[in-house]
Amino acid sequence: MTEHKIGLMIGENKAFIERIAWYSVGVVNLLADVDHQNKRMADVLGTGTACTWKGHSLILTAEHVVAEAEPDSLAFLLRVDDAINWEGMGKSEKVVPRVSLPVERIVRCKEHDLAAIVLRANDLAGFRMQFCELPKQLATSRTLKREGSLFLLGYPTDRIFPVAKTKTANAEANYHAVRPTILTGTIAKPPSKALSSRYAPERDVLINYEPNDPTMKPYGFSGAAAWKDRAERTDHVWTADPMIFGVQTSAFMASRLLQVVGAPAIKEFLEESF
Repeated sequence: MTEHKIGLMIGENKAFIERIAWYSVGVVNLLADVDHQNKRMADVLGTGTACTWKGHSLILTAEHVVAEAEPDSLAFLLRVDDAINWEGMGKSEKVVPRVSLPVERIVRCKEHDLAAIVLRANDLAGFRMQFCELPKQLATSRTLKREGSLFLLGYPTDRIFPVAKTKTANAEANYHAVRPTILTGTIAKPPSKALSSRYAPERDVLINYEPNDPTMKPYGFSGAAAWKDRAERTDHVWTADPMIFGVQTSAFMASRLLQVVGAPAIKEFLEESF
């Protein structure tokens, strides 16, 4: 008896997304949006990927997500459950607080808009996260050998919702939560008109931005990995084996395109940094 091809594909996609959910974290820059004149402060949200590289534990993200942040001004959103609630109905939504991770230092590359938040590996016990192994799970090129979509799991600001509010004599604090969201996209051809000086054709890949909700903006996906399935399947039993194809760094909303820094540039950044 053979499983229907569509059902098999849905099952594989779910297993693939479950795996990348363990690697994906929300990156909260606590001091990126400070208005001294009006005495207001807001967090800025991005996405990162927990990785290992040459014995280092790190979170790979976009440089503009961390900006000028120091290690103690970053917080993180980790996975809520052991499994994703695929049905989405009849089950209350969990909300977990952001956490502080043991950040040792931050390595930045403004040229490629990449950053590595280096963690103290000995202090990571008990955190709900797993680390993908690089370069083993890093693509070797900016092309796909098989047709299909790339997957991104990010923390879009359009999915932020309020959960509580507190007031004191001198201040008001509003507490919010965010829903991690999956985005799929196919590789796009570069448009005939120049996009921006941020886009480097020899380094970057463009992805069609086609969210299930056409009104959702991509802000908050910055720093998210674009994942592909490993092209070679040698085993008889398929297992989810996601590969980092690139890191999302920019969006061109007029063209409905996302810019992804390709894996070769990521490898170059990590080799030069560690």
